[in-house]
Amino acid sequence: MTLNPLSWSLPDIPMLKSFGQQLADFNQPYTAKSIFEQLIQRVQGFEAQLDQEHEVGMRLVSFGKSTEFSVTRLGYLNPCLIWFEGTLPDGSAVELVQHVSQINFLLLKLRRQSPLEPRCPIGFCTDLPLPASATAESPASEPPGSPPNNG
Repeated sequence: MTLNPLSWSLPDIPMLKSFGQQLADFNQPYTAKSIFEQLIQRVQGFEAQLDQEHEVGMRLVSFGKSTEFSVTRLGYLNPCLIWFEGTLPDGSAVELVQHVSQINFLLLKLRRQSPLEPRCPIGFCTDLPLPASATAESPASEPPGSPPNNG
């Protein structure tokens, strides 16, 4: 009988598999996806504390002057980019793309422009939006701030 180490596996012991999964997770690099998942938790926790008159905003900390904007969408592009879409106080659209090693911002409680309208939760996306010339069937052709089509 020949032993083949390629066919060896952990015995079916839940604790060992759990430890094996924990070890695999620990050895994962800091990918955009892993940072994105942590950001989702932080943003959702922050957003859950807001009343109808406020929304999640960001203040960019790493630039010389202060830049604040309301966040409408958040996404990532592996292996290393995180992106944020939103609007500046004057209503103009803004998109920030950052390398995961440069993520540094302050979550803010911003007063909403239209507090009587229902507050839209931040959309969490997993790909950069396609250019405007994309086909109409594409979820990326939805207006900025629309929740992703997980249909």
